[in-house]
Amino acid sequence: MKARCNRYFSEIEELDRIFENGLLNPVFQPILQIDSGQIFGYEGLIRGPATSLLYLPAQLFAAGNRAGLLTELEMLCCRKVVRQFARLGAQGGLFLNVSPQTVMWVREDVERISNFILDCGLEIAQTTIELTEHQNITDHSTFRQALKMFRSAGFRVAIDDLGEGFSSLRLWSELRPDFVKIDIHFVQGISRDPLKFQFLKSLQQIAQRCETALVAEGVENVDDLSVLGELGITYAQGYFIERPSKEPSTIVNAASAGLLPSKQRDLHHRR
Repeated sequence: MKARCNRYFSEIEELDRIFENGLLNPVFQPILQIDSGQIFGYEGLIRGPATSLLYLPAQLFAAGNRAGLLTELEMLCCRKVVRQFARLGAQGGLFLNVSPQTVMWVREDVERISNFILDCGLEIAQTTIELTEHQNITDHSTFRQALKMFRSAGFRVAIDDLGEGFSSLRLWSELRPDFVKIDIHFVQGISRDPLKFQFLKSLQQIAQRCETALVAEGVENVDDLSVLGELGITYAQGYFIERPSKEPSTIVNAASAGLLPSKQRDLHHRR
């Protein structure tokens, strides 16, 4: 108990230091458009101070949640990411990680948030709210109304980590998002796993009917990427394409862009 209390107070002190000094470092990971081999956009991610106990995002946001500061932390992260993205002169879409709680809490500030993005030199249409699941949604009606306000302002919407929990399936059905990100578990090894193949094939059929674009996360080799392309999955993201970095590439390597000759596969046994 004492060790837990000491860690909690250490986290509070570190959060105070981060907020007071703005000690957050944006990094960006490209999202590949599979059929063209071009970069469609970037997910804006965050890192804490290099030597901090809150350096990794999972630790950072968990601490913010425990301290009741999740919304304030997420908004600070978004401001940092947007400013840096604009400063780099990066092109394409920008995905911002935001929890449903934050969407609800800042719904009256949509105009101010939009003006901030425009003042940084970005277009609202470039910006996608990527919904994370740091906390469960308890008031679906209020959340839908809040998200509608952002969409009316021109923001696009993505659901993160489909397949990790059941609530994301309900969100897809209710929200009809522009993008759905497929959890890494169902992507890695798809070239060797018939069940994963069928799972993503079914999701792609649903996505086409819903006019939703799928983003496969966690792509780490050319075989999995090739199968995703054969399934018609629109976008891919992962270490094989590029790791998160402070100054992301504007082009991708030949292998991940699909410029190398693809291997011939007999897909019959997976179907």
